[in-house]
Amino acid sequence: MLEHFKGDEAFVKKILDCRYQALNHQRMILTAFLNPHEQNIVYKVIGTQDLQIHCQGGFKNAENQRLIICPDFYEVLSEDFEIVVVEVLYHQQFGKLQHRDVLGALMNLGIKRECIGDIYDADRLFFACTQQTYSFIQMHLKQIKKSKIHLKVINETIEIQHQYMTKTFFLSSFRLDKVVSTLYKVPRQLASESIRAGNVKVNHKDVEEVSFLCHNDDMNIFSSFTTLKHPDDIISFKRHGRVKLVDENRQTKQGNHVVTGYFYK
Repeated sequence: MLEHFKGDEAFVKKILDCRYQALNHQRMILTAFLNPHEQNIVYKVIGTQDLQIHCQGGFKNAENQRLIICPDFYEVLSEDFEIVVVEVLYHQQFGKLQHRDVLGALMNLGIKRECIGDIYDADRLFFACTQQTYSFIQMHLKQIKKSKIHLKVINETIEIQHQYMTKTFFLSSFRLDKVVSTLYKVPRQLASESIRAGNVKVNHKDVEEVSFLCHNDDMNIFSSFTTLKHPDDIISFKRHGRVKLVDENRQTKQGNHVVTGYFYK
């Protein structure tokens, strides 16, 4: 099985152990927060035989979610996910806090990324975390950048709604170095160096091959689980943001592919 998960072998072994514990010891297994790529791996490895999988991220449309793996006879409740949704309250005299500000402050406390779910900065600022982590955060997180903050646990349903800025591009190839260079308007050489340095992800997975082809089946080995499959590639470029790459399925007279980039605001 491991040969089908190149680069994810350690994570797959962990999930295989979860499957063993749930099946052979009839236990309910709660994971850390997993990104969509990791969630897909869980669904592929666990399958549906004699086990059920439930997911929740604290927000409606959450990207990072905790999964519960358990035998069929378990009744799973929302509180079993042990997720806390927190609002960050502050005065904006020093400017608006953003996703990266909150994540940086949490990481500086020594908190692992897997303990933090989505961070949503719209009109209000929220983040999700594990119950166990929240008590530590509440005790130690008093300021982000120059702003004094107050943390408030939220019980209302918060729906994440992404906003995009769209641009049309023409691609001669779906090679990753070409895609990154074109979408982010950086030299091809810089794009290649950034990919090799591990600064680029495709659909939440590190890709270090400059010749990797976007929109190919290699990233969709979990296609039977359509609820978690990305219909379009999401490219993440460290310190440059994220963009959803949509192939418009038409070409110019010169044979270039017409694509739309949906840049996350």
